[in-house]
Parts: sequence; structure tokens; C-alpha cells
Amino acid sequence: MLNKGHGADSLVFNNLISGFLNLGNLDKANELFDELKERCLVYDGVVNATFMEWWFNQGKDKEAMESYKSLLDRKFKMPPPTCNTLLEVLLKHGKTKEAWTLFEDMLDNHTPPNTQAVNSDTFNIMVNECFKLGNIEEAIKTFKKVGTKPGSKPFAMDVAGYNNIITRFCEHGMLSEAEKFFQELCGKSLTPDVPMYRTMIDAYLKAERVDDALRSFTKMVETGLRVVASFGTRVFSEFLKNGKNLEVATLLAKMGEKEPKPDASIYDVVVRGLCNADELDKSLDVLDQMTKYSIGVTPALQEFVRGAFGKVGRNEELDRVLNENRWRFPGRQPRPFGQSPRSPSGPAEMGGWQSSGSPQMAGGQQFSGPSQMPGQQSLSWRST
Repeated sequence: MLNKGHGADSLVFNNLISGFLNLGNLDKANELFDELKERCLVYDGVVNATFMEWWFNQGKDKEAMESYKSLLDRKFKMPPPTCNTLLEVLLKHGKTKEAWTLFEDMLDNHTPPNTQAVNSDTFNIMVNECFKLGNIEEAIKTFKKVGTKPGSKPFAMDVAGYNNIITRFCEHGMLSEAEKFFQELCGKSLTPDVPMYRTMIDAYLKAERVDDALRSFTKMVETGLRVVASFGTRVFSEFLKNGKNLEVATLLAKMGEKEPKPDASIYDVVVRGLCNADELDKSLDVLDQMTKYSIGVTPALQEFVRGAFGKVGRNEELDRVLNENRWRFPGRQPRPFGQSPRSPSGPAEMGGWQSSGSPQMAGGQQFSGPSQMPGQQSLSWRST
């Protein structure tokens, strides 16, 4: 790096310093640190955090805090990721007072757009510390805390910050507070993400507030956010267990209208749940969607539905739906038998089909028959 004239990268030096400290080679680590300070008038304070962590682990708090003080004495304008690392080290080793002082200094120095001194991770670290100590009211105050220095400005909290504190509320059973902050987020024209919806839905289900969970899940689907298989199967199972059969079928149909399509395991759970609730018509609709979207019906699911439909003598209806996918192509509706598939550019050629619309037989023959309907070709055998 240095020989090629790239300059001294603090993070590269930090990686080496951390390695030598882990080997117990303090002299070599100090040598590298001295070289970095010689080459850079301003270096990244994360290097001091590395030394602090090592000294703390050696049980030498004095040396750790001396390293921290030497960094502060340099009065560097440090970016949020560096200060966040320092906050984590201080809190981890019980230096709470120093951590709060650093946090307040960061808030005072936050003067956007010129200086971005904090980010949502900064608040998350301090909010989580409050929750860890059981100081819920202090956590809320911290979340809304602003600098007191003239010129400092409030931080415009983002989705990640709201997601963190809402998750902490849910973990502590404070669902009303979680709802309050969720509404506050939406009122600021911020869009809830998948983790936030998942947190709220899980909290509602845990509190047995199924209707609220269904309402949140519906919003998540309507927003177009992806529902992964593990979450979808678990939530749909809960809804079905609580008798929300029509709602589940409707939601799954909405999900199927968008890309990517729901996972096959989600369809599996819904079909089984509807069959168990004797909602055979709805389960048949879901199976029809699976064939329409070319989502495979596993042998195990086929065996299950045949058993359910066979009990009431409806296997013929079931077979009609399951066999329909033989005539369907991905993304297309069924076509009448014998109709040539066509594309915008003209007649399509598929497999043994020729552009004339006559099927190609093995051995190079074309098949045509003796009768002729209006608009069709005459049918006759002829050798090609």
C-alpha cells in the first residue's frame, strides 16, 4: 500500500494493529500506530478504540482511558461510525459517564448539512443501553434527544432508528408504545420496512390480537414488500388457526399477482389449512393459482388434497384443476386444444409445431385430415 503511493489507510493499519495485539505483541502494535501518526495528521479514532478494547481486556482500565484521552486531546472531527465504535467500547466496559458525555458532544456537533455527527446507529446504541438498564423513560428521552450547543440541529430519525426502539418496546411487552412510535413514523412520510412489519405482526400475534396482526400483514402485502417463506408460513398458519380463512385466501391471491411469487411452502400451508376447515372451494381456487403460476404441487400435497376431496366425492373437480397445468405455459392462460400459439411477431414455432400450424410427425411426415372446417387447413397425409 505504502510503496505504491496509496497513502496510509487507518483501517488497514488498524487491522494489522489488532492482529499484533491479539498475538500479545504490544511493541509491534505501538510501532505501527506511531508510523500511522507520522504519516497522517488526522487518523481514524477507531485505532484508539482497538487499543482501548485490548487494554480493558487486560484489566488495565487506566491505560485504556489514557488512550481514549489522547484521542480526545487531538480534537479530531470524527464521523459517526468512529464515535459509535468508541461508545460501544465505553459502555461494554462500564464507562457509562464517559459514553454519555461523548454522546452529548456528538449531538452538539450535529450541524447538517455541514457536519453529520450522529446517525441512527448512534441513537440505537444509547437507547439499547437504557433498555438494558430498565430505564424505559430515559430511552424515550434519548431517542428524541438533541444537542444544546447553539447551531446544533435535531437528527432526522430514519426507519432503522424507529425499527430499533419499536423492537425494544415489543420485547418488553409495551405494545401500545410500539404502536405510538409506528404511527409517528408513518406520520413523517417514512415507509415501514419488512423487519418493522414483522416485529409488529409477531407482537400482535403474541398478544392474541389477531385482527391487528391481519391488518398489519395486509398493509405489508399491499405495499409490495416481500413475504419470505418462513415468515409467511408461520403467519398464515396462525391466521388459519384463528378462522381467518377468507382473509388468508384473499391475501394469498393478492401476493400471487406480483413478482416474485409466494413460495410453494406458503401455498402448501394455505391449501392444507383450507381443506382442514372444509373450505374446499377456496382451496381449489388456490390450487388453480398454483397451476396458473407454474408453482409445483408436490406429491405429498396432491395425496393430501385427493384424500380431502375424495371424502366428499369431488376428485373429478380436483383432477380437472391439477391436470390443467399440462396445457399452460408460464405466464400464459390455457389455450383451446389445436390452436396454434402465436407471438406478436407472428406464428410461433414450439417443439414439433411448424409455422403453418401443422404438427410435425416423427419421420418427417405432416398430419392433415380429410375434413375441413371454415378457416382451417384441409387434413391429409402426405410425405415430406
